[in-house]
Amino acid sequence: MNPCDDYSAVATTAGTAWLPVCSGTDTSCELRRGHRSPGVLALQVSLNQCYGQGILEDGDFGPVTERALKRAQAAAGTTVDGVYGPYTRDAMLHAGTWGDERLRYDGPGGK
Repeated sequence: MNPCDDYSAVATTAGTAWLPVCSGTDTSCELRRGHRSPGVLALQVSLNQCYGQGILEDGDFGPVTERALKRAQAAAGTTVDGVYGPYTRDAMLHAGTWGDERLRYDGPGGK
């Protein structure tokens, strides 16, 4: 699976969410420890805004981001493996464009 190298505003039925993407608009991508990208930054923002993780938003997927993602995966009821991919994308909440929005992805490939 391709790494999420960017992020994009993605329409959902409840509003617009910021999701990690690859190739401009493909939300079926992956993030894991060692990745550095704007896609990681979008994930970190969602982890803070939607799950209160309080981690540094620096675009670097290190051990702190991995632990925060595992806690979010547990809260969302998906596999706790510290890897962001389509299953985690569909299960977790994402930051919206209006500051405190928490949105679930429901687009192509989503639930």
